[in-house]
Amino acid sequence: MQRVTLILDRSAALRETFGLEANWWVNAFIADLQALVLRVTGSTAYVTSTVQIATEASEGPLLILSGDTPHLPEARIRDACTLLDSDTDVVVGLCDRGSWYMLGIRYPSVVGTIPLVSEEVRPWLSGLHQRGVRIAHLPLWFRIVYVSDLATLSVALRTMPEDYAPSTRRLLGNGALEREWGA
Repeated sequence: MQRVTLILDRSAALRETFGLEANWWVNAFIADLQALVLRVTGSTAYVTSTVQIATEASEGPLLILSGDTPHLPEARIRDACTLLDSDTDVVVGLCDRGSWYMLGIRYPSVVGTIPLVSEEVRPWLSGLHQRGVRIAHLPLWFRIVYVSDLATLSVALRTMPEDYAPSTRRLLGNGALEREWGA
C-alpha cells in the first residue's frame, strides 16, 4: 500500500498568535514541509485541517505532520517511515509542550480517534499501549506556537543546511522579523 502524508494546516492557531500576518507563515511553513516530504519520501502531501476525516479515508500507512514545524529534520521523517515499515504500529514525535509534531500510523483503524495537534498526547498513547499497540518514540522537537518560538526557530535553522526551509528562512530574514514581533 502507498503511504499517505498529511500536513496539518495550522492557520487558525497561528492567526491567534500572529494575527493576519499568519497567512505568510502558513504558506511558507506548508511550502517547506511539502518540499521536505517530497524530498524525503517521494509521497504527495495533502493539506487538511481535519485529521479524523483524512485518516478514515486512508488504508495506511499514514504520516501526519504538524503544519507549524517547517524546521523538522529530514531524519525524523525517514526514521518514522522506517519504523512504520517494521513492526511498529504507531510512531510519535512529542513536542516540548506535551503535544505532538508527527504521528506515524501503520493502520489507521488500529488507533481509533487521533488527538488534535494541540492536545496532550500521553493519555492517548497510554491507552494504545494498554491495548498492545506497538509504539515508537522519535526525539523531542518543538512547534512554532508562540512569538518566542521565532527566536528558537532562527537558531535551529542556523544549524541546518542552507537549502533547508527556504521559504521560512526568507520570512525570518536576518532576524528583523523576530525583533519586530518581540521574540
